[in-house]
Amino acid sequence: MAVDRRVGRRTCIAGLLGLATLPFGCSRRGCNSDAGSDTHSIDTSQIVLHQQIFDQNQGGPQKAVVMVPAWASAENRLPLLIALHGRGESNRGLDVGAWAWVRDYWLNRTAARLRVPPLTREDLLGIGPDSYLGQLNESLTVHPWQGLIVVCPHTTDILSDRNLDAAAPYADFLVDHLIPKIRADFPVISTREATGIDGVSLGGRMALLSAVNRPEAFGAVGTLQAAFRAEEVQEVASQVKKAWQQPVHPSALRVLTSHDDYFLPTLDKLAKALADEPVNAQFRLIPGRHDYEFNRGPGGYEMLVWHDRVLRGGSGS
Repeated sequence: MAVDRRVGRRTCIAGLLGLATLPFGCSRRGCNSDAGSDTHSIDTSQIVLHQQIFDQNQGGPQKAVVMVPAWASAENRLPLLIALHGRGESNRGLDVGAWAWVRDYWLNRTAARLRVPPLTREDLLGIGPDSYLGQLNESLTVHPWQGLIVVCPHTTDILSDRNLDAAAPYADFLVDHLIPKIRADFPVISTREATGIDGVSLGGRMALLSAVNRPEAFGAVGTLQAAFRAEEVQEVASQVKKAWQQPVHPSALRVLTSHDDYFLPTLDKLAKALADEPVNAQFRLIPGRHDYEFNRGPGGYEMLVWHDRVLRGGSGS
């Protein structure tokens, strides 16, 4: 069952040990899985894919894939979400990273299914009980998914650098080069309030630290199973609070993880440290492991649903 709360209640699950020995950003199963092994056909023709290349004069070399719903237009502009991938794709070249959310995590399929609910257990790859699937479908009945333009840039591997400032150059690329180009080339709502950032594992780390470095650029920040070390929690929380004290800063922050994520104890502590003013972080605990199946199933659905709502001024629930 999913848990959605302002972090004040104790939810940390004991017994998840050996965090230091686990590879940041990789899964306990699925790291070498076949990204093309989708066993059921879903019509993704309404989610149009574009590739963007950034040279050295544009903050690069960088590459990004942009997912544009066919119903987006100058008359129907959509919120913009930056989605960052995990470490497994970071060191395999710009092309692999830029295409990770599509080829490895199937996010275009996720977007296509959200457009025509109800979801099925097959959509979630069998992850979670029927009650969790029922909650998602009930939520989509009340608040149908309207669509986002999602840009997926290659995510730089900063996990080997324990300096939390290592995200600063990447944040500058996003804010000074990527966001302006996407706003110029695609029908997005060109406001901070309608611009979100999220990511899984390494990508979750980069998303939050990018918002810390450039809080004026984002309306909402999400993280999925973000890769933070236990000894970093106090400093990360301090930096987030400082960023949220700036005159312009994100209005929503969500820390999402799963029952069998090895980062759960750390993320529980981080979310609790950010539960109060000025951040008021939301915490969400859902079924799943730290693996590709989570990204292709609950993780991707949760990310798109939450940003679709908060970037339009809703609560996300």
